Amino acid sequence: MSYIEKTNKHYNSLTKGLKKVAESLLSNPVLFATHPAKKVASLIDVSETMVIRFCKAIGYIGFAELQKDVQYRLLTIQPPGKEVSPDTSDSFENVMSIDESIIHQVAKNIDWDIARNIVDQIVGSRSVKIVGYYQSFAYAHWFSYVLNSLLDNTTLYRPETDVGITKDGNEHTVLIFSYYRYALESIRLAKEAKSNGNNIIVITDSQISPIVEYGDLVLTINTSQKSLLEKGPVTFSVLNALLLHIAQKVGKLDFVNPTNRYYIQ
Repeated sequence: MSYIEKTNKHYNSLTKGLKKVAESLLSNPVLFATHPAKKVASLIDVSETMVIRFCKAIGYIGFAELQKDVQYRLLTIQPPGKEVSPDTSDSFENVMSIDESIIHQVAKNIDWDIARNIVDQIVGSRSVKIVGYYQSFAYAHWFSYVLNSLLDNTTLYRPETDVGITKDGNEHTVLIFSYYRYALESIRLAKEAKSNGNNIIVITDSQISPIVEYGDLVLTINTSQKSLLEKGPVTFSVLNALLLHIAQKVGKLDFVNPTNRYYIQ
């Protein structure tokens, strides 16, 4: 098994501290491939002992064996021609290549079965409320705009005017974006919506995010936990995949791909 399969297999049995190492490995394997255990521990703010314990907990003899596996897997899945040159690391092309690599990595590891369940839940809902605070508001705004164009039942939660989740019952769905650092108000709204009997969908960047416990469906997009610039492109790519599947289910693919309306045939 690969380091990804081993991590996922043992994840639920790990302690909170070991789960933090697991999340860091899944979101940023390059870190583990290129640094010694002591440096990795410092960068993710745990002890070196914790990193070594994690390696053994998922079935490796030690960090060196884990690192060797990570290096092999990264070399195996790296798309050809996407290497970033140190001499041109600030070029626009290389920035986009890095984004592409992150999207490629997430696409291989995300739980698409949960994504399909989210599509079914949204399509079958009487109404959908989309919530996102701070950096997550951009995702919520864009997703709610396109989704409402498809379903005509979607509203964006506006923190400046809305006071809570008012609709009751499981025919209503609340979708909440919650990324590091996790907004307390998002967690409060998730708890309130749950108590009202709503279906809760959570899109987050970590399986140990504090909002996870309130989600009926939780889609985790594992990226670097602190880099906003990494999260944007891959999040919008995942949302685009969800919207395309929703459009297909409701028979509105022409809406999301309307090129024939704007160009001369």
